[in-house]
Amino acid sequence: MKAKFLLLFLLVILLQVNTTSFAREMKSLRQIELRNKIPAQHRSIPISPIAFVESPMVSIDLLSPVNTVTIIIKDAETEEVVYTSTNLNVEKLNINLIGEKKGKYVLEIQLPTNTFTGEFELD
Repeated sequence: MKAKFLLLFLLVILLQVNTTSFAREMKSLRQIELRNKIPAQHRSIPISPIAFVESPMVSIDLLSPVNTVTIIIKDAETEEVVYTSTNLNVEKLNINLIGEKKGKYVLEIQLPTNTFTGEFELD
């Protein structure tokens, strides 16, 4: 009986340690709230990309392959462009902003039919 109790106690302790370390790991990952700059002109549902920031990485998921996409990242205070690229036939992008100062930035995703913008902060 004592052996079973000890085994159960160790299992509970290990599960608590594992969940707290996982929560600590995911704490710095934040979703970037994207807004469509151009209102939809038709009845179809626009597919909005999803973007996350985990300093200094910015991850963008376009949810389906796109022929061309232009990514622009600007300093929110100075409007200075710190990153720009045009990519062909992509679905996911990872952008490393190592070396950029801490502060607020604006992400702009230009698709063939829509443009999405959102603000994020580098820690």
